[in-house]
Amino acid sequence: MVLLVALGVTAVASTTPEPPTFNRDVAPILFEHCVSCHREGGIGPFSLETYGGARERAERIAAMTAARHMPPWLPEPGPEPFVGERRLPDEAIATLRRWADSGAPEGDPAALPPAPRFAAGWQLGEPDLVVAMPEPYVVPASGRDVFRSFVVEIPTEHDRFVEAMEFLPGNHEVVHHAVVLVDAARSARHLDALDPEPGWAGMQAGLAESPDGHFLGWTPGKTSLEVPEGMTWRLPQGGDLVLQLHLLPRPDAAPVQVQVGFHFGEAPTRTSTRLRLGTKAMDVPAGDADYRIRDVYRLPVDVELVGLYPHAHYLGKEMRAWAEFEDGKRRPLLHIPDWDFNWQAEYRFARRVSLRAGSKLAMEFRYDNSAGNPQNPHDPPRRVLYGPESSDEMGDLWIQVVPRWEADLAALKLDFAQKETAERLTGYRFKLDQNPEDEKAHFSLAGMLAALGERDEAIRHLEDAVRVRPDFALALSDLGRLHFLDGDVERAVGFFNRAIAARPELPQAHHNLGTVRLAQRNRERAEAHFRRALEEWPDFAEAHYGLGEALEARGESEDALRHYRRAASVKPDFALAHFRLGNLLAKGGDEEASISHYEAALAAAPDFVPARFNRAVVLARQGKTDEATMALQALLELEPDHRGARDLLSRIGNLPPRERRR
Repeated sequence: MVLLVALGVTAVASTTPEPPTFNRDVAPILFEHCVSCHREGGIGPFSLETYGGARERAERIAAMTAARHMPPWLPEPGPEPFVGERRLPDEAIATLRRWADSGAPEGDPAALPPAPRFAAGWQLGEPDLVVAMPEPYVVPASGRDVFRSFVVEIPTEHDRFVEAMEFLPGNHEVVHHAVVLVDAARSARHLDALDPEPGWAGMQAGLAESPDGHFLGWTPGKTSLEVPEGMTWRLPQGGDLVLQLHLLPRPDAAPVQVQVGFHFGEAPTRTSTRLRLGTKAMDVPAGDADYRIRDVYRLPVDVELVGLYPHAHYLGKEMRAWAEFEDGKRRPLLHIPDWDFNWQAEYRFARRVSLRAGSKLAMEFRYDNSAGNPQNPHDPPRRVLYGPESSDEMGDLWIQVVPRWEADLAALKLDFAQKETAERLTGYRFKLDQNPEDEKAHFSLAGMLAALGERDEAIRHLEDAVRVRPDFALALSDLGRLHFLDGDVERAVGFFNRAIAARPELPQAHHNLGTVRLAQRNRERAEAHFRRALEEWPDFAEAHYGLGEALEARGESEDALRHYRRAASVKPDFALAHFRLGNLLAKGGDEEASISHYEAALAAAPDFVPARFNRAVVLARQGKTDEATMALQALLELEPDHRGARDLLSRIGNLPPRERRR
């Protein structure tokens, strides 16, 4: 009996697990999942490359990984896995806990695996092109978060196609996150010129946009990903980058000078676009721990989902996204149970998710504006509305999609634009319901209404903007433009002069006044205003076009050609600029070039009848009567009573057969 008991005790003792050691058990976990950030020169606040660095933080490592705060990966596991998931396996989390509880032993040095090596600087090797902020911006040592934008020239001699982009923040302790936009029209440069410091305050971006539906940006810990195969995006020749930076003050003033690296590839074979779900009509009551927003969009065409980019601020708590099908079933796409503003990221699907037309994309975000939310920026909690500041709140889910058929891209963009327009109108009207004296909301709403043809209502909102802020130069300039379109030239000129008096350097006001003077045949004054607009904004396409018109009217065809070319280069879909170029080139005898510009005008505006007719005239002049006939017949489908087209068809029909075959 004693012998059996002794044997039993021995057996139990022999099965007691040996505690984990750093060298054998913990280092492999840290090397695979943690030291890409937590290393010398990395973005983490300390290094975990050595036993000493890990041992003194053993309990913290165990607690943070058990809570899944580290590695920073917000989505829960779901049916649709993402590229580069940084989720620790349960057994690794258990190992880290047992190691900490057992005193964090080091173990046999011979069991330590080699530490991973990391390239200094660029992760994907030396980029094909590196651009940088021309000068550093010094972040203040104290105060609120800084939202600041910077423009960076893209020094390329022709369009390039990007297969990977890398972002070096320079000072990762100060740069909270960044959004990168492409400004083909160089429209943001004048914003930089208006501010004496590098860049400009806020997130205005002119005409800059995310290229071809891609998410371009940087957050701490984000790895650099190559674009999906066949989906490179265009980096335009002569364009700019706009860097929108969220910067955090530190005890000492800190300089920031961002670099961006590009790796180039071949032209894309498929083009994506971005959809947005969410609302701008957010009103989160103080103390509400369960405020929710929802949105849904019905797909008009078959698509493949490429990735997601969710965004909220400090009140964000939980995020869900899913697809809904016509039979009522759901397919989960994303679940973030515990949102963290500091670790927002793009999530690209490991396998594209195919959805049929008629399916719906849906989202629901939940917010906690109670005192129990440790991330709440307000103590005590206060009412929070939609807005760009981190103390405001937002709720956006951006979705990158590729139509199953390339021919469906235009239809998808048009359908979604209608939804987005309605949402933005609702958002601006909501802001004005909360604050009727918000001149910026009046101005933005007026711009949308004018684009929709609601000119009278747009004028009323611009008048309200000027009532609140009499020196609001952009609103004054837009008021003048709308009155000019209504035929009230005298009143328009008065508003343009008021805009220039309030802000003498405003390029839009000079352009608008130049347009009026040109219509009045006062070409010298028109030219002076267009040139002043171009002094302030050298790549203002419309001002180049207006100056070209003034010069052409004075018989200065070569100079007019130069400005038309600049307008079309800066804004490739500027149909009128291509049309004027085609006319001047045809007049000068360069018929092939003129045809190419007419075709560019028609690619931008297919119903542009004068471009169709002039192209047909040049084709007929070249003896390409079959092509000219087809062009004229297509024109007559748009405008059956076009006398010039009928006359030219008649003349072509009367040509001898030999001439028609030339």
